[in-house]
Amino acid sequence: MVLFTCAGFSSLARDASGRRHVPTGETLADDLWRLCFANERRDASSLPDLYAHALATCPQQLAPLLEERLRVDARTLPRFYETWLKMPWRRVYTLNVDDLATVTAARFGLSRRVRALSALRDGVEDTMLRVDRDQLDIIHLNGLIDDGPERITFSTVQYAGRLAQRCAFYSQLVRDFAEYPVLFVGTKLDETPLWQHLELSGLREQIDETPPGLLVTQHVTRARQCVLASLNIHWLPMDVRSFAEKVLAPLADEVIEPGLRALERTRVAHRAAPHPRSGETHASGEP
Repeated sequence: MVLFTCAGFSSLARDASGRRHVPTGETLADDLWRLCFANERRDASSLPDLYAHALATCPQQLAPLLEERLRVDARTLPRFYETWLKMPWRRVYTLNVDDLATVTAARFGLSRRVRALSALRDGVEDTMLRVDRDQLDIIHLNGLIDDGPERITFSTVQYAGRLAQRCAFYSQLVRDFAEYPVLFVGTKLDETPLWQHLELSGLREQIDETPPGLLVTQHVTRARQCVLASLNIHWLPMDVRSFAEKVLAPLADEVIEPGLRALERTRVAHRAAPHPRSGETHASGEP
């Protein structure tokens, strides 16, 4: 399976202060309101607009705020995150910019190396994604906290820039969606670039042929459930902790080692495959 995570996935970890949970979009918007308009009553200003204003007017205060709120405290990290990341995922896509995955790998000593990739870095599209029992690729579609406030995608203008061009990793995500079951966690699946690449791919016309997907989150509107069902994605009302403890943990002994062996067979088979142009074998990673 392929794993796709959003803010709800990280929300039970604590930030760098160790006192507060890593923010969802709503709580980060509240933080930005206090940064930008500390003496005014909170209105309905959105996260994209608040982020754009903070970036334009108080970037020196924005950077440390993001560093504190979007870096994870290893000391208080719940053990169930180890359960999530030790599963034999084909690869992981995330809309989050936090460092949860790398902190989890360091804190619990995962058997697979974790490689965090920012989709916003120059030349990263040329990075070959690997399917390997020894390495798990985590693709951060909106960038990584290490990219800095100017690069990570939060504001309306930044999202507009993403929509103006195709992203190699979103295209890969759509291909994975067409071929493998995807587990979506902590999201309403309202990410515009995802829908853009889905439409560009023409996949909706072949949706009956795609493997079923699963959405794990606590709340989804009735209409959204219907939209997702039309894409063969089914909703399971659970949070990230309960799914790890009630579903993943009981399956761990049964699926981890067989899953890793399957990934190894995939890697070996691809390395021995003839190159489509030369007819020679090659050793590039399997996309």
